[in-house]
Amino acid sequence: MEQAWLGAMADRLCHRGPDADGFLVEPGLGFAHRRLSVIDVSDAGRQPIGSEEGRTQVCYNGEIYNFAEIRADLLARGHVFASRTDTEVIAHAWEEWGPAALGRFNGMFAFAVWDRGARRLWLVRDRLGVKPLYYTHQDGRLVFGSEIKALLAVPGVQRTLDPAALDAFLALNYVPGPRTIWREIAQVPPGHLLTADASGVHLESWWDVRFGQDQLTDRASAIEEIRALCDDAVRLRLVSDVPLGAFLSGGLDSSAVVHFMRPRHRGPLHTFSVRFEEASFDEGPFAALVAGRYDLTHHEVVCRASDVESSLDRLVWHADCPVADISMVPMFRLAEQTRQHVTVVLSGDGGDEVFGGYAVYHADRAARVWRALPRWFRQRIVAPVVDALPASTGKMSLDYALRQFVAGAGEAPEKAHYHWRTICTPAERASLLRPDVKAAADREGAPEAPFLAAYLASGAPEVMDRLFHVDVKTFLADSILPKVDRTTMAFGLEAREPWLDYRLVELGARIPWTWKLRGRDTKVIFKEAMRGLVPDEIVDRTKAGFHAPLATWFRGPLQPMLRDSLSPAALAAIPALDPAPVQAMMEAHVAGRANHAFKLWGLVTLVRWAAAWRP
Repeated sequence: MEQAWLGAMADRLCHRGPDADGFLVEPGLGFAHRRLSVIDVSDAGRQPIGSEEGRTQVCYNGEIYNFAEIRADLLARGHVFASRTDTEVIAHAWEEWGPAALGRFNGMFAFAVWDRGARRLWLVRDRLGVKPLYYTHQDGRLVFGSEIKALLAVPGVQRTLDPAALDAFLALNYVPGPRTIWREIAQVPPGHLLTADASGVHLESWWDVRFGQDQLTDRASAIEEIRALCDDAVRLRLVSDVPLGAFLSGGLDSSAVVHFMRPRHRGPLHTFSVRFEEASFDEGPFAALVAGRYDLTHHEVVCRASDVESSLDRLVWHADCPVADISMVPMFRLAEQTRQHVTVVLSGDGGDEVFGGYAVYHADRAARVWRALPRWFRQRIVAPVVDALPASTGKMSLDYALRQFVAGAGEAPEKAHYHWRTICTPAERASLLRPDVKAAADREGAPEAPFLAAYLASGAPEVMDRLFHVDVKTFLADSILPKVDRTTMAFGLEAREPWLDYRLVELGARIPWTWKLRGRDTKVIFKEAMRGLVPDEIVDRTKAGFHAPLATWFRGPLQPMLRDSLSPAALAAIPALDPAPVQAMMEAHVAGRANHAFKLWGLVTLVRWAAAWRP
C-alpha cells in the first residue's frame, strides 16, 4: 500500500478526525487514521497504536467505555502502557486474549488489528453496528475504512451499481447490509469479525442477541434492573476529556438520558433540540419543559424547508450510499450547532428497539386479529374504505398507517413486518425500474431477504422477539445508526447511545412483550421504570417520532427543488429508472391526490447521490 494512497484515504475522512493524522506502512500493510481527540488528547494518543513490544498494532474509531477497568486488569498482568487511551487498551487486550477480548469490551467501535508475527489482520465491528466499517477484496488487496469514500480514493478499486441493492433502496429508502449500493463493496456486519491472512479472508459472528433465556418474571425486580442498567450505561458514557452534552427531543428516551446525566455532570449541561415552524412536528415545548426541570443550558435549532436545499448535497456526500431518511436534514443542522459547544453528545437512540417503542409492533400484534377475520370482509368492506381515505400531510398520518396495515396484515408475521417497513410497493418498484434491471435484481435476491434471514436466525420462541431481532439487524443497523453517525461525524461530533449498551439490549430480549405493549401504549415497562424520575408530562405523552414536514414542503417551498431533482434531465443520472412513473408519482403528490413524500424523497436522494458518486 503506497503512502500517497493512504494519505488520500485519510484526507477523505478528515471530517471524522479533525485533530491529527497517523500512518503505519510496512511490507504488505498500510494503516491511515484521522483522530478525534476525546480520551487523552495528548500526542501519546495518536494512532496507530501498538503494544509495548510492537507486535500488535491497532487503528480504531469509537470508544471502549469500560477501558479503565480492563486497563487495570492488564496492568496487574504486567502490561506497560504509554498513554491513557482506550486504543492502547485494545492493543494490549488483543495481545493478552486475542479475539476473546471482544467479550470484555463495552463500547462502540470499528477497528483493525495487525499481528506482525502471525501476519494476520482482523477487522472488528461492535455488537450493534454503531460504528461503520466497509471493505472490498479486489485483485488480492483488502481495502477497508470507516466510509466508502475512503475506499474509492485508492486507485484501481472498482465499483459497479448493484441492481439488487438499488431495488432494496427503492423498497426501504436504505440498503440492508452487508450489501452496499456498490456490488464490490460490503460492510463488516455488526457483531462480526473479519480475518485476513495467508489462508484467505474469513468472516464470522462474535456476538448476537440471544432469546428465550432467563425470561423475567418479577416486574418490580425488572424495573429496578432497568433503572440500574440505564444509570450505569449513562455513567460509562460520560468518560471524556473534552466537553460533553446531550440531544434532547422532549421524548422519553432523550429525557431519560438527561435525567441520569444531570447528577453526574459538573457545571452547565448543554442540551440541543430541533424545532419546526409547523406545529404538529414541533416538540420544542416538551424539550423546554425538561430543560427547565433539570436546569439545563438548552440550545434550539429551527429547521426550515430552505435547510433541505442548503444541506442536501453535503448530506449526500457524507452518506456515501443513498440513505433517504428525511430526519437526516434536521439532524445535520442539529449536529452542526451542537459541535460549536461540545465534542461529545449523548442521544436516546435505541430505546424503541430495546423496549418496544415502534407503532409497527402494535401492527404486528393487531395482524393476528386481522388474519382471523373473513377474507371477504377484509377485501370487500375494510380495504375499499381505507383506500378512499384522503391523503394527509400531518406527522401522525392515520390514512398512511391504515393503508400500510391493510396491505400487509394478511401476510405471515415476518413478511407483514417487512411490508410495514417498506416505502415503495413491489408494483411501484417494477414500474420505476427498467425491466432488465428489475430482472437482474430479482435474480440476485429480494429486498426482504435480510428481514427473513434475521427472523429465522433469531432462534426466539416468541414471534415478537423474532421481529425485535429483525429490527436490530436491519432498520437499526442500516438506517438509524448510519443516519446518526454520518450527520454527527460530518462535523467531528461523537454521538454516544446509552440505550444501545449491549447489557440493555440483552435485558430487552428477556422482557416479556406483555410488559412492553398494553392496549395502544408502547414501552410500558420503560415508562414504569422512568416514572418518578422523568417528569410525568414526558412519560405520559404520545410517542411522536422525529420527522420533518416533507409532504407539505414538497407541495410548497420545495416544489421547485423537487421538480428540478426529478426532471428527465436529472433522472438521466440513474439510467436504471424509468422517468415516466417518477413524473406521475410527483404530479399525484403535488396535486394532493396522494402522499408520496417518502417515495419522492428517496428518489431525490438517489438522483443527487448518483450525480455525486457515480463513476
